[in-house]
Amino acid sequence: MGPYCKIVGLLLFLTVFLESQAKDFAVKAAYLDFRTQVMTLHAMKGFADDVATRGLNAIVLEYEATFPFQENLTLRNRYAFSEAEIREFIDYCSGIGVEVIPLQNCFGHAEYILRHERYASLKENRKDCSQVCPMKIEEATKVFRSIFGEVAAMHPSMYIHIGCDETRLLGHCAKCREVVRTSGISKLYVDYVTSMCNIVTELGKTPMIWADIILKHPEALSSLPDNVVIVDWNYGWKPDHFGKMENIEKSGHPVWGASSLRSHPDNLYLIQWRKHLDNIFDYSDYAASHGFQGFINTSWSTSGTYGYIYDDREEVVDMQPVREVYPQNGFDMLDEAYASAISGKHKDPEMFLDDYCRIRLGLARAEDIASVKAYFNMKQAPVYALGGCPDSIRGELDKCLEVRRCFMEVVFPPQAKAIAEHLELMLDIRINYLKFKLVEANVESDLFTMDTLGPLLDELRLTVSECEKLRKRFFVLHNGYLKDPRKAFDEWTYYGKMKNLISTLGNM
Repeated sequence: MGPYCKIVGLLLFLTVFLESQAKDFAVKAAYLDFRTQVMTLHAMKGFADDVATRGLNAIVLEYEATFPFQENLTLRNRYAFSEAEIREFIDYCSGIGVEVIPLQNCFGHAEYILRHERYASLKENRKDCSQVCPMKIEEATKVFRSIFGEVAAMHPSMYIHIGCDETRLLGHCAKCREVVRTSGISKLYVDYVTSMCNIVTELGKTPMIWADIILKHPEALSSLPDNVVIVDWNYGWKPDHFGKMENIEKSGHPVWGASSLRSHPDNLYLIQWRKHLDNIFDYSDYAASHGFQGFINTSWSTSGTYGYIYDDREEVVDMQPVREVYPQNGFDMLDEAYASAISGKHKDPEMFLDDYCRIRLGLARAEDIASVKAYFNMKQAPVYALGGCPDSIRGELDKCLEVRRCFMEVVFPPQAKAIAEHLELMLDIRINYLKFKLVEANVESDLFTMDTLGPLLDELRLTVSECEKLRKRFFVLHNGYLKDPRKAFDEWTYYGKMKNLISTLGNM
């Protein structure tokens, strides 16, 4: 064989090899969650540009109360977009080859609907707004035919994702308990979900649901409409976490997968970078090898769990998200990782991290690359996992301070400055939080006395002062990106608890 033939053969081999590495998903989607952090239209377009540039072709968008409802005007909150803005965004995405798939919850995670008196009769539980009672199909059908209809009318996408995950109150009320007793919990679930799917189908769309509940009750699979897309979310556990995957894979339903770049236990001051990095590569590999038709990289601004403030009639006055997470624009590394994993550009997370540091961040020095990788590989433990022990918290704090010391010595080129600013702020917020928790642990200790009050109060005042500076940096970095950056770093975070504690100790 001559040199030319060898070269041609090598090129053909490389072409086949590279093509075999790409994951053949018809839909490759990113995710926007507007439950607690709402982006500006300008930022949304920038996100869509990044999605298209990275080779993805869809965005799943969970509007909640930001959707411009008309028939259900009550549902809008102060961040709601206008119809013109949503049409502009969808048209913009369409022009760059990105499909916008709306997600509209109708079963679990229905707090923003059920908190209103207009829809409160649908609640499974009088004091918990999270779930619609599945026995109220007739009333719910009327409500969601209207809601789905409004959403469908604005979205050319063939899909509407209707959620139906984490229905933790199944079988709670008396009527539901009776159905569970006579027919089983799966019938309670699938009868309601089927009715919601039928509404979507009547609107000329294809319904999508999350897989967790149907995996737990596979006996109900055959009762689901054939066209329902089942999306399995896996955030780092074994594939059979909710139930045997083969049940949905062999059911005849279209199956999609979903990884995550923001999920439990992430919050404003804790981000498990390496867990998400591995999850993105591992589960997209699994989904591709099992013939899934689509894949979504979810991104949650909150856990979807809320605390409520009631008046004496059990009427909801306000809701407080239990957890919020650093905004979407801080997660460039994981966005790039998802694009790389889906395209097959990298098969190994470690190789991806090396290239990300060298190419995306433009780092040349080995010590700089090592410092950035140490940041992403650092395990960040929730403080509750440390048992509230001051020594354990101090150890976690010292680890973060050392990573920060090395990170601050990295010389970032101009094109990586914005990414570096987010990473630095994320780490500084965690350090500030750990300093506060260290003070709090000592205050909660049996050794706390009036003699120790003074030094602890001084330390707390310093920590609060540092937090105020972090808030200002946060506002600057997210100005023009979030509609209200102050809301994303305010009373729903540890900042409010810090202010309460300093007020208490200052009056002792």
